[in-house]
Amino acid sequence: MMHENNTMSQHKSRRTFNIPHVGPWSENTRRVLGRMFFAGVLGVYGAHAYAYAHTQPAMPIEESLDAYQQVDQWVRGWEVPGGDDAARTGDRDGPDGPDDRDGADAQGVLAAAAIVTLRVDGRVLGRGSSGSLDPSPTLIWEAARRALRRANTKLGDERDAAWDERIADLASRVTITLEIADALVPISASELELPGFGYTPGVLGVAVGRGDRIEVMGPESMLARNTDMTQGAMALANALAGDGSAVLKTPSELAQSGYAFYRFEPIVLGQIGPKMGASFLDRGGRVIGQSEISVRSIRASSSAIATHLMGRRWAGVERYGMMGTLDPVTGTSASAFASPFEQAISAYALLRFGHLGTTETHRQAILAAKGVLGDLGVVEPGEVAAWDDPLGACMALIALSEIQLIDILGDEALNTLRIRCLEVLDEVYRAGSGFASEVPGGSHGLVAHALVRSGKLDPQDRAGTAESAIEQVFSETPIGGLVAQMPFLGWAAMEQGQGDAHREALVAMRQLVWEHQLKRADLAWMDRDLEGGIVFTSSSTPLPSWLSMRALALMGTMLGDEGFTPGTISSGEIPAQVGRQVSAIRFIHQLCAQRENLHMYASGSKAHWGGRMALWDQRMPVEVSAMALLTLTETTRSFDAILARPSP
Repeated sequence: MMHENNTMSQHKSRRTFNIPHVGPWSENTRRVLGRMFFAGVLGVYGAHAYAYAHTQPAMPIEESLDAYQQVDQWVRGWEVPGGDDAARTGDRDGPDGPDDRDGADAQGVLAAAAIVTLRVDGRVLGRGSSGSLDPSPTLIWEAARRALRRANTKLGDERDAAWDERIADLASRVTITLEIADALVPISASELELPGFGYTPGVLGVAVGRGDRIEVMGPESMLARNTDMTQGAMALANALAGDGSAVLKTPSELAQSGYAFYRFEPIVLGQIGPKMGASFLDRGGRVIGQSEISVRSIRASSSAIATHLMGRRWAGVERYGMMGTLDPVTGTSASAFASPFEQAISAYALLRFGHLGTTETHRQAILAAKGVLGDLGVVEPGEVAAWDDPLGACMALIALSEIQLIDILGDEALNTLRIRCLEVLDEVYRAGSGFASEVPGGSHGLVAHALVRSGKLDPQDRAGTAESAIEQVFSETPIGGLVAQMPFLGWAAMEQGQGDAHREALVAMRQLVWEHQLKRADLAWMDRDLEGGIVFTSSSTPLPSWLSMRALALMGTMLGDEGFTPGTISSGEIPAQVGRQVSAIRFIHQLCAQRENLHMYASGSKAHWGGRMALWDQRMPVEVSAMALLTLTETTRSFDAILARPSP
């Protein structure tokens, strides 16, 4: 079952929407009012969220901006005051360089932790940090000096006649991030025992002290490394130990042996592009507002995600299809090709999106999806054939069913994929014996959906087999476990005409999901970007991630089905269900890499609008973007269906 994060309050707010009766509507008026209603729902939710957005870090905004402007001045001049004299005064801080403080007090901003990061084209050129239990105006200076020293080390020692010109050009292209906090707060003994010290990753910094030394790590470093506070602290402790011995102990054991652990909540100021001013950043980006979600924005973001997916295809001559998981921080993919399942669900998402519109992006999405499926029909050296992977075979059949059979029969690669995957389908489920052992329990719904869709690809009648599979999954799965079978089981039942038979179970599952949707009142200020996400797991620190979309994609379909969501744009269950769905879509938008996130990435353009595994895990499997696109596409279809319903 689902449990809530220990940083969340137990208060559960409930909102209702009273839409006034305005009399008979013309068709055009009803559609206009419908779109106004969808925008109005989001506006009400946005105002609700804003009311809670008041508790902020204690560092004064004006002081943080002053500190950033000073760092910017130093970096553009590629020199920190006192640097020349420092080379003659010794090295107090070991590898980070000398500690001459001439000019260091000029800024006058008291800080307990400061981290300066310099990037060029999204890659870290230099990073410097400094921390102290006694807030000091010198910490920002120290962090900036260390960042520039490390940048110079990467540039090399050779100085020629063109050096000054090259440095001036480089300094103009560097982007700066400043993380600054006014206090280090001790982490309690009980918190040391918790995963991530009991806090969500990516918002708090961590500091570790030993003797008279303190090392600090800001949230941006942890975001880039996909690590939490515990992992960050252990890395700092290991640096303080100097011999690697710290990794053999737990934080609690290190605390007993003289290490001290602290947390800090920084203000983060960063440039999201060269020669741009500083922006306030939250978890590496910005918090998406509820008021930003509308019918128009959902369509626009769908196109953006589809464009991202199309950009993830292998560009070489080999027919590899979709590339593997992208690490946008380094700009590299885990492999030249994703798994057959990931490629097939990407093709399915692009086809569902493509059939929803007539723009050039929609047309290109259909062509790209056909290309990916054709690539799956050709097995390159080192690849796993789709028909050698039961999940890949089933997903490929579901995707192929979105293409006209005559087009499949006229394409050798597509037809090969169809024939071979149908052979697999007949082996993975038999009405008499059930599911094959090699099919994971959580994928039984996928097999059922493939059986339903096979009717579009083959004259063999598998309707009875599909009904048997659907019935078996529902009978064997408790309500609390149905989410693991989604969205495919729900789609299978609805498309097979068994929605009525299983309506009660699906509605109960939807209600359970909504009960575990995070609302603004549930969340601390630092976690407000989690609003709309779904908490699924029963671990000690459950947090919403991309897995929310497995249920949300089906919710998008159920929204437009009168059997599951009766009413009109002004009555019945529609207002409440729309409000919950758009809150979930806000979270999906938050998961996708926005313009503000790209400053951390070496492959910013390739990563734009890519779906991340979590707000603190930058990795981008194509499956995540595919599920995001499916959720938005199905929701858009439902919005259109709702607007088409006759009104009282």
